[in-house]
This record gives sequence, structure tokens and C-alpha cells, in this order.
Amino acid sequence: QELRDAEITRAVSQLAALLEDGAASAAEIWAKYDQLKIRRIVAFIPFEMWAGLLKACQQAPPPASSAWQARPGSALAMRRGDGGRRRSGRPEGGGGGGGAGHAWTRAMAKRRALMLLGDMWRSSGAEAAAPAAFHYNVVFDVICRDPAAAAEELLRLHRDMRLHGVQEDCVTFNTLLNGCRRLGAWGFFREIDDQVRRRDAWGITRMDAATWGTLVQGYRQCQDWRSVDQCVALASQACRAWGQPGGRGVRPTAELWSIIVNAYAARDMVPQMLAARRAMTGLGLAANAFTFGPVFAALHRMRRRLVRDRRDAWPAISHALREFEAMRSAGVAPNASILTNVVLTVGLNNPHAGEPAQSADSKDDATDQAQSADSMDDATNQAQSVDIAQPTDSTRSAVTSIGGSVARELEQLLARAHDPNIYATLLNVGARTGSYSDIQEVWQTLLAEAPHAPDALLTSLTLAAYMNALNACKMYEAAVEAFYAHAMPAPSGNEGRRDGSASTLRLRALDRPVYEAALMAFARTDRHRMCATVIRAMISKGVAPSVLALRYTLLPPDQAALARRPSASQYTRRWSLPLATARSVWSLVSDARRAVWAHGAGAASGHEQPVIVNDIAAQLIRIAAYARCVDFGEEVFAALRAEAAHFGPGQGEGCLPADLQCSPNVRTYTSMITLYGNDADLAGVARMWESMLRDGVEPNLHTYTSLVVALHKVALRRRWKDAQPPQDEGCARLPWESTQQDLVIGDIEGWIVDSAEAPGWLRRSASPRLDVPLSTLLLRYHALRIRDTLRGPEADLPEHVAAVEHSTADSIQRAMRVCHAVEAAGLTPDHRFHAALADFLDTCGDWSGAELVRRRMDGADLCRSAD
Repeated sequence: QELRDAEITRAVSQLAALLEDGAASAAEIWAKYDQLKIRRIVAFIPFEMWAGLLKACQQAPPPASSAWQARPGSALAMRRGDGGRRRSGRPEGGGGGGGAGHAWTRAMAKRRALMLLGDMWRSSGAEAAAPAAFHYNVVFDVICRDPAAAAEELLRLHRDMRLHGVQEDCVTFNTLLNGCRRLGAWGFFREIDDQVRRRDAWGITRMDAATWGTLVQGYRQCQDWRSVDQCVALASQACRAWGQPGGRGVRPTAELWSIIVNAYAARDMVPQMLAARRAMTGLGLAANAFTFGPVFAALHRMRRRLVRDRRDAWPAISHALREFEAMRSAGVAPNASILTNVVLTVGLNNPHAGEPAQSADSKDDATDQAQSADSMDDATNQAQSVDIAQPTDSTRSAVTSIGGSVARELEQLLARAHDPNIYATLLNVGARTGSYSDIQEVWQTLLAEAPHAPDALLTSLTLAAYMNALNACKMYEAAVEAFYAHAMPAPSGNEGRRDGSASTLRLRALDRPVYEAALMAFARTDRHRMCATVIRAMISKGVAPSVLALRYTLLPPDQAALARRPSASQYTRRWSLPLATARSVWSLVSDARRAVWAHGAGAASGHEQPVIVNDIAAQLIRIAAYARCVDFGEEVFAALRAEAAHFGPGQGEGCLPADLQCSPNVRTYTSMITLYGNDADLAGVARMWESMLRDGVEPNLHTYTSLVVALHKVALRRRWKDAQPPQDEGCARLPWESTQQDLVIGDIEGWIVDSAEAPGWLRRSASPRLDVPLSTLLLRYHALRIRDTLRGPEADLPEHVAAVEHSTADSIQRAMRVCHAVEAAGLTPDHRFHAALADFLDTCGDWSGAELVRRRMDGADLCRSAD
């Protein structure tokens, strides 16, 4: 009995240690709990520990691509006594179900929380150890975090809570309201609201600021504005009653009043919004950026409506001045959205100054309903009667300085409000934050202010910033529409029948950034033929193509953009630009570069940058290799050499960055080897290999792989064998005799294997020259070579037996050396390597060895993740 007590104490203490450990995952905690449950000692878990077990269900799940991994020495790792695998041979972390080792989801956490709550009820021997409202609150929160949860689950658990006689608290109702708001269960939301108010009136459960804020957010989300106004009125009365003798008030918080301000700002109810914000100051609450952000956004929209109706925008400007002064006094740092709205509200000119103010009859319906509602509080009614002072000389001078307390940087921005640079800056800010709504707000304001501005606002700078911002947000179709509307008219055909192609604001002269942004938009929307049209327009306008223009043209289509176009074709995993489009673009660029090379000026001055660089040339040569167009690839490679000669020898080393190098590097040479290999040009492969070594470019693993692939493909080997000249006139080459490509492969294989087997300090390069795909390639090559040798009709002749055996033994020895090199390099063979090894053993006649390899492939020790 004493030993059993000691075991129970040790097991419970281990569970407590896991709960206290911040690095412990939910899988480890549940694994330990399952051990206690199997041993039937769950009843000995202390009451305080159940809260930690339930809170473990609130942990965020790992990414979908990863599974729970047990830490060394943890309870889950010690539980896996068979190396982390079940007896069935399946990994502990794979599959579905509710085991502790499986990948964790929100649905599994929900089931685990409900199971823990049931175990707690079954193991509670006394009333003091029964679940309390706190435990149910945690389970409610876990259910709400599951995206697939339903409101009936919350309702069922709430009924179970009442059947067990557990008394709700304010946190319970707040959790239920938030859950219904997330799930969109508005009927249940109204029922909970009715219960909360009745219990508050009876004095059973007091409503707090968090509950009122949840009610306002919920009714705003379901567009029930009358309920929003009623909740705001009751919440403001409860906050004013706080601290008064005999009053049943609610402690006011900044979060509650920020929610109220945001609710008014969403409906553009400016007087009520400002009154709620000033009520915060009267209650001693500190406003933050979450409070002032909706305020300035609503004032910006108010100014736009006044300008659109040809009215004086001074009411919006004066309110913005006061609110900005209040924000500066409170010490709130403006964020990007606040700064944008302040600049667009205060910094712009007032084109209709002195026009009559907006009448009360022209207010929107939402404002009329809100003002006529009987539930408006005193602060709101007082704000409606606030008179807006007419602008004077002193107040107008405050527009530039914003009360004289604005930082110098913001003053400069406001002073240059009609400068295109300010709009370009705001568009760049929206691009960095990824806010499409902010980008559209700035652009619409620019279009509205452009007719009244003394200087041109729609310039190449602002248009390029707008299109680049749209590209950053992956709104490529909108960028194309902007280019058609303001830069270049749409051509005839399908592109000419696009909406919005006509516009009154069109630029006469375009700079290079506009064309580059258009090239990216066209390429990402799979309109690469339009890229050639844009480059042709650039050259006709005297704008030389840049390296960015070529890089954007070679971009693959965006998959998200293609998904929105039902007529778009689906590409394979590796996309390639069509050869015709590539040649059309290349002809335009090469003609422009030949004109530059003919002059020969500016290359050494540092004012010119290369256009044909290594990454662009490598992509174009790859396109030529796919199409087996050697002439096009050689033309690109010759142009790359001409570009390097134009900038002089060694010019790129000291003056040009790495991405603008135009001297052929290893990537370009590898593409050329692939080009000649696909065309079965062995002489071209050898010539390019010698040129690469002569220029001092060290081959890498991709170069060797491309070389071996180009030399040993079955179809190309047959074509090369047919094209091989006989040694003597009238004498054909025998199958086991090494061809020229076999000799080259043997040399490459010797270099690779020697570098893999040698110690690290003896290797000729720091980068590894052997990997699993290249080893698989070599095994398949030797298997094909042995198969060709043994299947020849001359192999059975007595005079050829010795030569056949020598060739076969040489291939077997080289294949085994490759396997030893893989082991020496510490590589992990995958499924393809084992399949190639099994085929090689079959070819050699070692069927038992091939069967052994295939058994390992089908076993639990080898996964097929590489496929």
C-alpha cells in the first residue's frame, strides 16, 4: 500500500511538473494524463490541477504541415518504447483520431476539453471538488476557438452547466456572447443578452464593461443599429453611475469606450463619435491609437462628402485639428493610418471655402435614426448642439501647424500636401502594410483633388507608386486597369474590350517605373504577349528597357490570379515562357542594346547599368533548351558576352552588385550545357565545358547533374550511338565499347566520387558535389549500360565473352563505388535511390539482393516522402 501511494504521488507530481513547464506541449500533457487514466488514479488529481489541464486545450495548434514532436526525455518520448512507432508499423504522429501522438487540431482540443470536464465530474467525491464556473468558462472558450463548432454545442454545454447546479458569473456570459458572435449565432446571442440583463436587474450577476463591449460589437456585426444605440445608452449611464453613492454602476474602461467610438465612426455619426471620445477624457480614461484611428477615418470620409457636394470642408478640418491636438496632448503616437487620414483631411486645400454649410435635412438616414432615438445619452445630445466655429485668419493659419504642436516632419508633409511626393509616400506606406483599402482611399482622394490642384498630381511617380502598391497586394488586374486608364490605351481585340479603358486623366509622358509596374502586372496575369507590346511602346517613347523590365517579363503567372480566371490554362509545376514570346521580347531588347554597344560611351563612367545579366540570360537559354532551339540560346549567350565586353574586364567586380554581373557564371554555363545536351550536340557540350574551365568558373552540383542528364538519357544515347562515326570504314561499334559520352561520364563520375570520399579538408570545393538525385542518376546509367551490353547479339560470341565480362564488371564496380560514396558522404537515400538500386541488382542477376532492397522499400523504415 505504501508503494502504491508512492507511485500515485510520483505520477501526479510528474503531471504537475508538465503543467508548470512552459515548454511542454499539449500532446505531452495529454499523454501523461492518459497514463493516469489507464492506471485509474485520475481521482487523486488535486482540484487546482484540473484548471491547468483545461487550459492546455487552449494552446494554439501547430502548422498543418508539422506534427507534434516529443522532446527528448519527456513523458511522450518515454512512452514510445519502440522508437516512436506503433506495433502496426505506422508512425505515432500520423493519421487521425484522438491519440496523444497524432497531429493536433482545434476539433481534437474541443473533444479533449469535454472529456476532461466529464472526468472531473466523475472523479469529484465532494461538492467542493466539483467543477465551477471557471472550468466551464475555459471549455466554452475552447469550443469557440474551433472553426467547425456550432452554436448548439454552446447551448448544450450551458444546459449541462445549469443541470449540475453551477452558477454562472459575468465571465461565463461574456464568453458565451463572444462565442455566438464568432459563430454568427445571433438568435442565441439575443437570448444570452436577455438573460444577462434580467440577472443584472435581479442582482444575481452584475454586468461589467467587457460584457457591454461584447454586446456593442455583436449588434454592430449583425447590423442591428437600434440595439447598438440602446446598448451604448445603457452602458454610458452605467459608467456615469460608477462611484456614486447607492448607484449600481459599471467601472468604465478604455476598451469599452473605444468600441463605442468605433461604432459611431463606422456609421459616420461625427457628433456622437466626438462626444463619446470626449466623454472618455471626462471619465479619466486614456485613449489610444485604436480610439483615434476610426475618428480620423470618419473625418476624412466627412471631408470627401463635403467636397463632393461642393460645400465648405471646414467642419471636418476643424474637428480634425481639435482631435489631433487632443491626441498629441494624450501622448498617443500616430500610426500609418492615422497619419494618412490626417494628411488627407487637414493638409489639402479647401476648394469650396465659404459655401453654405450642410443643412440638417441632408444628413443620412443612419444619422437621423440615431439622433431621433430615445435612448441617446446626455453626452451625445450635448454634442449635437456644439456649434462649429467659422474659420478665421488665426484658425486658418493653424491648418499648417495643427495647433503649433506637430512635429517638424508632419508639418513638412502638410505644407506639401499638393506635392505628388506625399501621395507617392502614402501609397508606399499602404504597400508595405498590405492595406488595399488605404491604397484605394489615397488614390480616390488624388483623383478627386487633381482637378483643383495648382500642380499636376497624376504623374508618373504617383501612377507607378499606385500600380506597385497594387502589385504588392497581388491585385494585378486592378494594376492592369489603372495602366489602361491612365497610361496606354488598350489595344484592339480582347484586351480592348475591357471596362474602364477610357479616362479623362491620362498621362502624356511615362517614365520607366510605370512601364516596369505594368510588365509585372501583365506577367503575373499570364499576358506575356502584352509585355512585348509594352516594351515596344517603351522603346518608341525613347525609354530604354532595364534589367527590371526583363526580370518582370520572365515572371511566371500568379496562381491566385489564375484561379480567378476560369479561362486560364493550368500549368505544370515548372512553368516556361513560350519561345515565340521570348524571341519577340529578346529581339526588341537586343536591338536596343546593340545601339548602346555601338556608341560605347558611358560604360566606364558608372552612370549606365547592364541589362543582359546572368539570371536573365540563364532563363532565356533554359527556354531555348526546352524548345531545342540552339540558335536562340547561342544568340543570348553571345549577347551576354558582348554586354560583359561593353562594361570592360573586371568592371563588374568593383562597381556592379552581384545581381547585375554580366560575365558568364556557373548558372549560365549550366544552362548552355543543358541546351546542347537536349539537342544531342556532344561537341557543343564539350566545347562549353572547356570554355567554362578556361574562364575559371568552378562547376557546382547542378552543373554535373545537367551534364550527366544530357549525356545518359536513353533516347539521346541511341541518337548519339547512331551518329558516332565508326573506328574503321565498314566496321560498326560494339555495344560494350565506350562511346565518347561514356568516357565523359566516367571522368565526371570519378571527380564526383573522389570529392565525396575524401575528407573535408582535402576536397577541392566547400560545396558538396554529390547528392542523392545525382547518385540515383548514376545507378540508372550503369544499369542501362549493362543492359545494352548483355542484350547485344554479339555478346554470346566466344571471342567477345572476355570483353563483355570486363565491361560488366567495370560497371558493377563503379556502381558499388557510388553507393559507398553516398554512405561516406552521410547522405540519406530516398525511395528513388532504392528503386534504382533494385533495378540495378535485377539487371546484374542478383535477384535476392533486389528483393531485399524492395522489402526495405515496402517496410516501415523507408517512407516515400520524396515522391
